[in-house]
Amino acid sequence: MTQVIAERGANAQYWGIRQGDALLSEVSRREFLTLAAAAAGTGVASRLLFNHLRAARAIENPLAHYPDRGWEDVYREQYRYDSAFSFVCSPNCTHACRMIAVKRNGVILRTEPAYDVERYADLFGNTATAAWHPRGCSKGYTIHRRLYGPYRLKYPMVRRGWREWAEDGYPTLTPELRTKYRFDSRGTDTLTRVTWEEAFTLIADGLIAIARTYSGDEGRRILESHGYPPEMLDAMHGAGTRTVKCRGGMGLLGVIGKYGLYRFANMLGLLDAHVRGVPPEEALGGRKWSNYTWHGDQAPGMPFVHGLQSSEPDLNDLRLSKLHIQVGKNLVENKLAESHFFIELMERGGKIVVITPEYGPPATKADYWIPVRPGVTDTALFLGISKILIDEGMYDEQFVKEYTDFPLLVRTDTLKRLRA
Repeated sequence: MTQVIAERGANAQYWGIRQGDALLSEVSRREFLTLAAAAAGTGVASRLLFNHLRAARAIENPLAHYPDRGWEDVYREQYRYDSAFSFVCSPNCTHACRMIAVKRNGVILRTEPAYDVERYADLFGNTATAAWHPRGCSKGYTIHRRLYGPYRLKYPMVRRGWREWAEDGYPTLTPELRTKYRFDSRGTDTLTRVTWEEAFTLIADGLIAIARTYSGDEGRRILESHGYPPEMLDAMHGAGTRTVKCRGGMGLLGVIGKYGLYRFANMLGLLDAHVRGVPPEEALGGRKWSNYTWHGDQAPGMPFVHGLQSSEPDLNDLRLSKLHIQVGKNLVENKLAESHFFIELMERGGKIVVITPEYGPPATKADYWIPVRPGVTDTALFLGISKILIDEGMYDEQFVKEYTDFPLLVRTDTLKRLRA
């Protein structure tokens, strides 16, 4: 309840109108006495009582009238930058999104999409569509935090057990020595800091030791004792360098420089010539393993079914698909730069089938979730689907014969392809 009361203010100069504990309005002592004397005849007291409810005077332009806008500079300063540069975000996801990084005082403040995919063109002038926007993901947008973060590795380190193995002269790893140098529990070992010169020396000496250990008949005997099949050992041709597996990165990433490890694998031919004493034409380098044959992230079955690697299709087509079967992919958590295609598919009412052992994030978005057991029911499922497609003629016969491995027969006696 609001009351007009005679109350001395804190500065002893004012009287006021109070509602509960709140002082709504203040007037001078002279003004209060004048209003109180005329209250009965003029109703001024009533006007004074509701003075605080009176509408504010009309202001045509609130922005121009606003008394102090200096606080806005705080937000302008927050996003101000001195310069910007473009870069390709190229982690292990293969998306290679072109991003823009803005800097202030030499420090990257943030990264954001370049929004220019529709201008990308191949040698024939074919361009992408704007439907590919936005590129990038939450990981790419925060990569500068990793660059400046306290856990960024800025110098070489080596596992303590491995370094002890090197210092002891790289002895052949028996079960006892594997335990001693923690080769069977590397996650429980610690890392020690070394100089770059020490790191290069350890790497070079380690490669020499591996090539010497597994070359020739003695090297083959050691590998046989480890359970390697004869077919793999025959392919080595006695060269210990063939035990060095070099994965040069995923196909698209190789375009922008990650095939250096393949060149490194070839360079190991020099080491083989040094260790075995063979001429250059007989020297063998390391093994080159791609993501399709070893890593497995980029759908090894893709070339078998389609005759093409999975970097060939245009994911823009996913937006208009009526049926989407997701196997071995996670377009919710992992392939973040492509997630918007998956979302647009759902928006357009496409049916989604997810084949995965666990009820993970993609399965939560699916119309049908088909759980399988890896290595058991997954193969049976895919072979069964293939049989139905073939029996009912629901496939392009010419395409299958020209581009896939489906027509090829495997002999049961040698487990090799049946040749003409």
